[in-house]
Amino acid sequence: PPLPPHRPGADWACGNTGLQLQIYENIIRADLETLGDSHTGNYIAIFLNDAKLMANTLNQTLINLFRHFFTLIVLTGMMFTLNWKLASIYVVIVMPAGILSMRRLGKVTRKASHQGLTETGLLSRLISETIKGIRVVKAYAGEKLEAKNADRVINRVLEFTMRSVRAKSASSPIVESLAGVAIAGIIFWGGRQSFEGNLTAGEFMGFISALLLAYQPLRSVANLPVVLQEGVAAGLRVFEIIDKPIEIKNKPDAGELKISKGGIEFKNVSFAYGNRDISALDDISIDINPGETVALVGPSGAGKSTLLNLVLRFYDPVSGSIEIDGQDIQTVTIESLRASTALVTQEPFLFDDTIAANIAYGQDNASQKAIEKAAKSAAAHDFISVLPEGYETRCGEGGMQLSGGQRQRIAIARAMVLRPRLVVLDEPTSALDNKAEQEVQKALNYLMQDRTSLVVAHRLSTIINADKIYVIDQGIVVQSGSHEELSKAKGLYAELYKAQFEDQ
Repeated sequence: PPLPPHRPGADWACGNTGLQLQIYENIIRADLETLGDSHTGNYIAIFLNDAKLMANTLNQTLINLFRHFFTLIVLTGMMFTLNWKLASIYVVIVMPAGILSMRRLGKVTRKASHQGLTETGLLSRLISETIKGIRVVKAYAGEKLEAKNADRVINRVLEFTMRSVRAKSASSPIVESLAGVAIAGIIFWGGRQSFEGNLTAGEFMGFISALLLAYQPLRSVANLPVVLQEGVAAGLRVFEIIDKPIEIKNKPDAGELKISKGGIEFKNVSFAYGNRDISALDDISIDINPGETVALVGPSGAGKSTLLNLVLRFYDPVSGSIEIDGQDIQTVTIESLRASTALVTQEPFLFDDTIAANIAYGQDNASQKAIEKAAKSAAAHDFISVLPEGYETRCGEGGMQLSGGQRQRIAIARAMVLRPRLVVLDEPTSALDNKAEQEVQKALNYLMQDRTSLVVAHRLSTIINADKIYVIDQGIVVQSGSHEELSKAKGLYAELYKAQFEDQ
């Protein structure tokens, strides 16, 4: 289902919580290409640190501004009423000098804070990478290296933090010095005016009282640029996420995808990733009849997985179109497209939740009966049943409590619950041993039965029975046909098949 609409007013009113929710929604709405521009650790740092700093700074600034600025206006008005000449010295000289000094310090604070937050993002990335790659770190005795890397980044965070602290600390002495000079000058000038009879003692004492009362509000208001710039530094990073344009989205007149048969057609499709000069796909045309299983094979980096990404609208082609039953997928809603298409990848992702929750992911109304039926179809029910907590067993982070074959079968069960019309498989058995591959392949065959299926395969033995095979190399179709036709003909497919057969 679509995410709830933004409520900017409510977000700001809720402070940090509302801002974090908006950041999170923008992250999960963002295009895959946009998400790939930065590291996971940086997104986490912005979500946890920058958002909190920005919200807190904004709240404190608004509170102090309204509280002290109003007081300052009232007291300044009193001083002008008592003696406009003395008040002019205060307004024309003291206030601008204090605010200008704070602006200079604010720029230093902003730069140091931005650098410190950037380094905090690097530290978050380092921790994330180290934990994910801990087996490699330990296997190659990289503990000292990683500790050295962390020490370097932590010291840089400390360095920029101290720069910001020093800039903020300098604000009080500057304001106090200016206030001291101002009070001394006004007392001297006012005393002289009083001695000459131009100012009564009562007016003079009243003015001094108002001046002293204005000191604390002036100090707070003058310090606002310094405090605010720290929040601005955080805000720049926050709005890098919030202001990112979403390219893959529904058109205003997008309708629901209506699948009657399930045919898929690629019409002269070309595509290039934004950060690369070379095209990933060049004028690809593929016609998949309803209910057919079509396989894509070729060397690594040929563009096979890119085609699958285009079917699910993770990306949009640069030119050409993809049609399902004659409907251009860019003219239908993304939700209806993905609700009709099941995806099973080489490395299935499982959430740190129960097996049942992972199977039913995205299907809030799935019953326990439907979950178990899907698990049986995916050859997963038997191993789930012998677990101590059965379907309530937690999978662990990334599903690490389960074997590769078990994770893959749960991913297939997840696809079964969806009851898709289209099936997209991205090398689902390439990381499995022979026994696990056989079990998973049986489940995949059941999933693909009577459904239009597009399969990327590394092990050619798994797609021998495909209705049609397209051989892709360097972004173009170089061969197409059945397994028998392609294995007998001279070409890339025969070379790949022969190489795999000899390896076995």
